[in-house]
Amino acid sequence: MLNITLAQLNFTAGDVEGNLKKVLKVVKEFHKEAHLILFPELALSGFPPWDLLLQKHFLEEVSKALKELIAKSKNYECLIAVGTPFYEFELYNALAIIYKGKLLGVYKKRLLFNEAFEERRYFQSGKEPLLGKLNGYRLAFSVGEEVGRLEALSHVIINASASPYYVGKYERKEAVLKARAMENNAFVVSVNLVGGQDELVFDGRSLVIDPKGNLIARGKAFEEDVFTVSLELERVDRSRLRNPRWKEVEELNSSFSLLIRKEVPYKEGKLEDKLSGEEEVYKALTLALRDYTEKNGFKKVIVGLSGGIDSSLVACIATDALGKERVVGIYMPSEFSSKESYEDASELAKNLGIEFHVVPITNIFKAYLKDFEKELGKLSFDVADENLQARIRANILFYFSNKFGYLVLCTSNKSEAAVGYGTIYGDIAGGFAPIKDVYKTLVYKLAKYRNSISKVIPERVFNKPPSAELRPNQKDQDALPPYEVLDEILALYIEEGLSPEEIIKRGFAKEDVYRTIYMIRVAEYKRKQAPVGPKITERAFGIDWNMPITNRFRF
Repeated sequence: MLNITLAQLNFTAGDVEGNLKKVLKVVKEFHKEAHLILFPELALSGFPPWDLLLQKHFLEEVSKALKELIAKSKNYECLIAVGTPFYEFELYNALAIIYKGKLLGVYKKRLLFNEAFEERRYFQSGKEPLLGKLNGYRLAFSVGEEVGRLEALSHVIINASASPYYVGKYERKEAVLKARAMENNAFVVSVNLVGGQDELVFDGRSLVIDPKGNLIARGKAFEEDVFTVSLELERVDRSRLRNPRWKEVEELNSSFSLLIRKEVPYKEGKLEDKLSGEEEVYKALTLALRDYTEKNGFKKVIVGLSGGIDSSLVACIATDALGKERVVGIYMPSEFSSKESYEDASELAKNLGIEFHVVPITNIFKAYLKDFEKELGKLSFDVADENLQARIRANILFYFSNKFGYLVLCTSNKSEAAVGYGTIYGDIAGGFAPIKDVYKTLVYKLAKYRNSISKVIPERVFNKPPSAELRPNQKDQDALPPYEVLDEILALYIEEGLSPEEIIKRGFAKEDVYRTIYMIRVAEYKRKQAPVGPKITERAFGIDWNMPITNRFRF
């Protein structure tokens, strides 16, 4: 039997000292019950470290932390496997294997990927597997999504991962790991990073799978979690004795062989509950906002409340992430704002218990127009005047931000960002955009999910037609296809990469398809200047989408 502790922790990119303290704290607390303590990919540097890896003094700081960890490991009778950048003539994404003051081995990741993090920009590929024996049982090490297909007759495939979240990815990952366990007739132990890091959010949900593909342990979702699982590795040997296939597989030499003689308690694997669809996304957005705010040192966040569904959802996410004392809502009515919008915004703020201010923009807007008229003469009201109001509101939010150090939350969603339905330097401005990757139809579902916990969003917000209220009787649907139609077209084009003709064959009106895709193309310059926000779909604007602004290929 081997006891393996999975340390699913929330590390921060660049906080080498803080990351090391987290590692040492877990080692100190769990070393008595574990033969091996496993930490996520690039734990010491934080993930992803991006161009910090191009700074020599940063790599020196990481190397210093690794040496300190090795020195302090003398006090603990357990193997430690920790993800780290490792420089040895070239830079590698590595897993350092440490025991009692010695670096037993360094596994250098062999299969580099570019999902969410351009590994090939920074790292060289390793050439050799790293295999070891612990108490007579064979261990094979892997990093990230290269887990599986190893050349060894290992009892356990050890995997250190930093796998970013998007909807549907967890199920795919679990299926892949189960297949690897059965293919190799081995246990798979995979620890995953948790936490928000700029545009990425990591869901944790570390996994332990037995040789028959049974899930025997799963960590918490979107929370730190450290837990130990006892693996009955004799099962692997018994199974292989009965299967002649394994007698023909050549065993590779082990890089190290270690015997740890100590009594450890039996630890049965725990299975944290799976999450529902909306609950999962809501937790991802909440964690992303909390970590962005905390890790960047903001005391409070500020939200422009319009009485609409988007700002209502963002206010809920912010309050759940940070607490009501750290959220400020501002309602900024114009001459086109309805009485109902004020009532809905103020009721939401009251229900959430957040600080609430009303700052009208009518006089400011009229002052602008009066000065413009002196210079330009009397001009008819058009989209420039609509956008001016949005930019006045942004100025007010950023005044509060500058004055009090608040983080401005943008309330724009993915549907609006896709087609450019938003004002640059206006309602798409902000320091962080929590629902940037959330389609409008999902915004409604998430808001209903939040109201199922406690009814904080007024019912009227769900029923009234969406409107920017920048001109009389304005409705979103005056300029866009219905969101139910728009979001399907967007998903087919953005996530699945279908051509206009292929989308039309799915039953969508030709006019809607071509108009939507045209709007996506011409709005590229806006998206390039929009704030960051958490990725929750397979292809998010920003981190996954890199279209040229100057672009003659329109469809």
